[in-house]
Amino acid sequence: MRKAFTLVEILIVLMTVPVVYGILFTVFNPVIIDVPRLTRVVQENTTLLNMLSEMQRDIEKAKGLPESFEGQTSSDRLLLIESADGVTYYKLEGGRVIKGELRKGQSEAGQMKRVWALPNCRIAWKLWKENGTSRVVEVTTHIRSRFGRGYKETMANAHLFFVNALGEA
Repeated sequence: MRKAFTLVEILIVLMTVPVVYGILFTVFNPVIIDVPRLTRVVQENTTLLNMLSEMQRDIEKAKGLPESFEGQTSSDRLLLIESADGVTYYKLEGGRVIKGELRKGQSEAGQMKRVWALPNCRIAWKLWKENGTSRVVEVTTHIRSRFGRGYKETMANAHLFFVNALGEA
């Protein structure tokens, strides 16, 4: 007696293999697609939190938040922070946050800068004024991620940073 597969057995295998592949694809496709995307979101959020931590330290040590300095004016794209050494600025520019130093009589071009690449991050800051003086910065952030055919805002946060919060003068 010869051992072999019958035609019925072969047809059953040929019909079940695509079904098994379809189930496996449905189960593992989100993992294959979502894990790299979510990894990028987490990496960008980590970069954002590092930038916010540095901004917080600068604001907490600040003397004040000037409206303008050496031809630069605070706006929703530029934040000026006055310290004992000069003025530190944070600028939103093309998916990046740029930190630099401004000194009296020197141009921005020759200054040392730090740059954080945040292409999918939306950052907005607003100065809170009391008696005509800005003492608080509100920073709102979120990361815009592509999900399916649309976009979704993830990792949304709001932060309040207080000038001279460390009590230094």
